[in-house]
Amino acid sequence: MANNQRKEVEKNEKIIRGLLKLSPNRRCINCNSLGPQYVCTSFQTFVCTTCSGVHREFTHRIKSVSMAKFTSDEVAALKEGGNECARKIFFKDWNPQRYPLPDCR
Repeated sequence: MANNQRKEVEKNEKIIRGLLKLSPNRRCINCNSLGPQYVCTSFQTFVCTTCSGVHREFTHRIKSVSMAKFTSDEVAALKEGGNECARKIFFKDWNPQRYPLPDCR
């Protein structure tokens, strides 16, 4: 791997880890469990291990934060997206009194 490529990979990894530390991204978008370690690039969200498996079953693209290499385009999409943005889109009509969020089970 060329030095420039290595630097870009390291830069992208640092950005992803920084995004993971943001409050909205500290919990899985789907089940609200702490410490998601995967990214669903189909929706630009952070998800836990269990939910990553469910997303894979629906053929959504999943990447491990610690094991995968992210492209600059994927990083840019995650910066624009993330769990807070996804909640505004996908959970805008959610009524937690009527339908509580699922848990990690």
